[in-house]
Order: sequence, then structure tokens, then C-alpha cells
Amino acid sequence: MRSLAGEARAARHAAVLDEATVEFNRVGVAGASLAAIARRVGLTRAGIYNYCADRVDLVRQCYLRACDLTQADLARAAAGGGRGLDKVAGFLRLAVELDHPPVAVLSELAFLPEASRHEVQAARTRNVETLKALVGQGVEDGSIRPCDADLACQTIFGMLSWAPLGRAWMDNDDDTFAIRMAAAIPSLIIDGVASEGATIPPMRRHIADVITPGEGSEKDQRLEALARAGSRLFNRRGIDGVSLDDVAAEVGATKGLVYHYFDSKPAFVAHCYDRAFDLYDRIMDVAETGDSGLECSLLALGLNVEAQIEDLHPLSLTTGLEIFSEAARKRFSGRTAALAGRSVELARRGVKDGTLRPFDLEPVALASAGAFSHLSKWLPPGDNRPASEISGEVGRLFLLGLRRV
Repeated sequence: MRSLAGEARAARHAAVLDEATVEFNRVGVAGASLAAIARRVGLTRAGIYNYCADRVDLVRQCYLRACDLTQADLARAAAGGGRGLDKVAGFLRLAVELDHPPVAVLSELAFLPEASRHEVQAARTRNVETLKALVGQGVEDGSIRPCDADLACQTIFGMLSWAPLGRAWMDNDDDTFAIRMAAAIPSLIIDGVASEGATIPPMRRHIADVITPGEGSEKDQRLEALARAGSRLFNRRGIDGVSLDDVAAEVGATKGLVYHYFDSKPAFVAHCYDRAFDLYDRIMDVAETGDSGLECSLLALGLNVEAQIEDLHPLSLTTGLEIFSEAARKRFSGRTAALAGRSVELARRGVKDGTLRPFDLEPVALASAGAFSHLSKWLPPGDNRPASEISGEVGRLFLLGLRRV
């Protein structure tokens, strides 16, 4: 028998999870205001606890719901018929629909207790395996070119997670840009950006040739060691899941060393982001020396992949941007926009010289950062493949897409 009260409660519960997801993506799980979430759905602060036990439980629910939403999209795409490529394309279109419920970025798994963390990891792994099966079907039926299916799927999920974050980091709330992004991502993943018949050159430069450790004064080197260790931990475990004690222990020091240079954790995280932007700028300096627009784009992507996998670890742009001061947010948004602008110019050069096909440059340039920004979190710890091999596979996905021609 239909229960209107039950349906109303389920709808309110879904609204709570929607608002919490938006808040967690915007502010981070530790900085989110449960009172603000409750207020937006017409509840009191006490009323929200009818739908969750506490903050940690609310994070767990949002993360599991994100995985469930993705699994539902995958199931709908798989049931849609067609070849493997058709099903992957169908999933991508569903995932980026403008009226899609908000999906939590799984950036703070370490915030959860071990049992909940494993529960979310298992749900995400199920999604990766489901998408891998669709890619595998496409390889078998000839619609998808042979590729490393696991790495392709991790890259795809990285782009999907980054898409809403990228707009926040750009401080771009233009709805028309969201529409363009939703159209650009499936096209990018299915067909890539290289022109038909283009030859992909080998990577002529690698991250070890671009950035040499040990530069600067003794103080600079101590700050670099702290920022590198902190960024490595933040990328793997999330910002809210890492304490300054953890960072100090990683370099064999006490927390006092960190506080000697930084008066708070947000100040240290901001320093890590400034370091990351400096590294991204140096990578773009090298990428701009390519002989063609295609090679420039390949260098930009490949060097960024290598930077994430090698012992350099620029801090990935992730959830929680709004914990920073307005001045810091403006600085970060400006630097994000500048990098995206440089990436657009590389692509424009490729379209002009014929090595890249015409495509919507701005959303693709922004989406491309998702191809590398989440790799260090989700690649298995025991994956010992050379960084150059991984960057080559990611580069082929970006340039060639999945379609077999």
C-alpha cells in the first residue's frame, strides 16, 4: 500500500543528501555547516539528525549515494543496447546531464572510519569494474580500440569528478558553460581531439628533465620537503583526513616544524596549492615548446600525469575551495583561469595547424585536468608501471578517444 508519509520522508532524505553533497564539494567535509544544510531543506539543526547519526554518517551516505547514482547510470546505459562504444557513450551522456542529482566527489575517504571507508571503496570499485566490462565489450566487438581498460576507466571517472570542481576553481557559474561542458566531455572521451589520421609523437620531455629537486636555499628545501610530503598525503587521503602531525611524521619531524613556517593548517594547504600552481606553470612553459599543437597538448597532459605519479606530487585541485579567504580564492581562481587559458591556446594552435580537430576549446581544456588530477588517489599502490607508460596511455585516450577507426 502506498505511504504518502514514507514518500515524503524519502524525498526529504534525498534533498538532505543533495544539499550535503553540494556543501561537501564546496567547503569540504570538515568545514561544512550542518545547520546550513538543514536550513536549505527546511529543517532545524536538530531535525537533520532524523536523517543521519552525525557528520561522519552523512558523509558516508553521500559517498555511497554518489556510487549508487553512477551504478544506476551504468545500468541504464548497459540496458540501452548497441555495441560497447554506444553503451559507454550512453553512460557519459547520463552522467553529465544538467538535471542529474549532484554527485559527491570521493575526496575525503580517510575522514570515514575503516569499515565505512571500505564500504565506499568497494562501491566505487564495482563501478570501475562495470565500466571496464562495457569497454571490454567494445574492444571485443570492434567498436573500441584496444586500450588499458582499467586506466581508461580511472581517467574517465577523474574527468567526471573534476567537471563540477573545475567550474568552481575557475569561479565560473555561467550556466551556458555548464551546457558546453556537458556536450564536450562525451565527445572528448569517445573521439579524442586529434585530427583524423594524426600521428602521435613520442614524448620528447619527461618530468625529471623539467623539474629538478634540491633547488633553492636550505629554508626553501625544508619548505619543499614539507609541501611535497603534505601534498602526497592530501592527494592520497584527502585534506580533511590528514593532520599536521601526519605531515611532520612523514618527514621525520615534529608538528612544531610545520608551525614554525605556517600558523594554521589552511595556511599550509594554501602554500601547497601555490606550489602546485608553480609546478603547473613550469610544465606549461615546456609544453609550449612543442613543434605542433598536438605535441604541445600531449606534453602538457603527459608531464602532468608524470608529476602526479613520480615523487613530485603537486596538490590536486579538489573539494573545499571555500575554506580559504576571499583573497586566496581569487588568487587560486585567477591562476586556474590562466592555466586553462594557456591550454586553450595550445589547442587553438593545433586546430590551426591541422593536428587537432575543431572542438569546443574552453570546456575541453578545463576537463582535461581531470585526466590526471585523481590518478594518485585511485591507482593501486602496487602499480609499478613506469610513469611514462601511464602518461602514454592517458595521452592516447585524450588524443584518440575510445572509438576504433
